[in-house]
Amino acid sequence: MSLFVHALIMSLLATLVKTGAPMWSRWSLGLGAPLIAGFINGLIMGDLNYGLVMGATTMMVYIGVAVVGNVLPGDFILGGFLGVTVSMLAGVDPSVGITVTATLGALSAAIGPVEMTLNTLWVAGARKAAGRGDNRMIMIYSVFTPLIWAFAIYFIPGFILIFYGSGALDNILNAAPLWVPKALSTVGHLLPALGLGMLMNLVFKKSLIPFFIIGFCLTIYFNQGIIAIVAIGAALSLLHYMYSSIQR
Repeated sequence: MSLFVHALIMSLLATLVKTGAPMWSRWSLGLGAPLIAGFINGLIMGDLNYGLVMGATTMMVYIGVAVVGNVLPGDFILGGFLGVTVSMLAGVDPSVGITVTATLGALSAAIGPVEMTLNTLWVAGARKAAGRGDNRMIMIYSVFTPLIWAFAIYFIPGFILIFYGSGALDNILNAAPLWVPKALSTVGHLLPALGLGMLMNLVFKKSLIPFFIIGFCLTIYFNQGIIAIVAIGAALSLLHYMYSSIQR
């Protein structure tokens, strides 16, 4: 697939997921998650393993992100879809790609308030349509006209970023001193720890400490893979739930 078509598909998907998809699909189903972006890019590029690794690594940064008053520390939808795509097209290591994605996510978080402010322009038209009892125009002002700003704010910059950014990133990393990719990789290894720390801050309880210790020991001392640890964690969680129910 050509770079033009690839950029077209991913920028369009980023725009639709960001603005057109129902909110429950983004948060409950994870439709806008970087893991989904990695999966789609992997299918397009014919390297599903690379896509899943890139997406899963990036997802670690946002695993503990909580939305408070519609305020995000980083836009994981735009950062994920655009950052993962640019990183994969440049062929960088996931530890470097995660830094690129997190940076784009932080910058993209500032775009949301601009979009919401611009969308208030359609409110007056919707109010007048409501006064006339014109349900058709209410639907147009509420659903379709906001997509005009979405196209201008998300699709066009996203397409330009993917189409030109992947080559620029590749050239920058190739021309940069050796310590630059190493520095990006180091930061990339720290960011998942930050995401897990945020998650633990949300769900941490004293009763969960033994599970954390077990997972740590399985990883560090027994060299178990993530699939085995997830299976053991699921079994322990089920046992914990069963015995807690019996006690109640």
